[in-house]
Amino acid sequence: MPLKVRPVKLRDSLYLLIPVDLARLLGVASSSDFQLRLDENQDSVKLVYELKKEEERARAETKGQSG
Repeated sequence: MPLKVRPVKLRDSLYLLIPVDLARLLGVASSSDFQLRLDENQDSVKLVYELKKEEERARAETKGQSG
């Protein structure tokens, strides 16, 4: 069964919140970076958020500093 969330409006923007238990399970922190992709077909649009695992992020940051 999918988790249902409703957008939260703050000023002129809408936000989708990550439930705390899910954020803890995934290791999400305020410094986490996500990539957002839209997958669209005739019936629906999917918002796909991608979170790189911590070790992959560290590797990418190290690579960026050396190159």
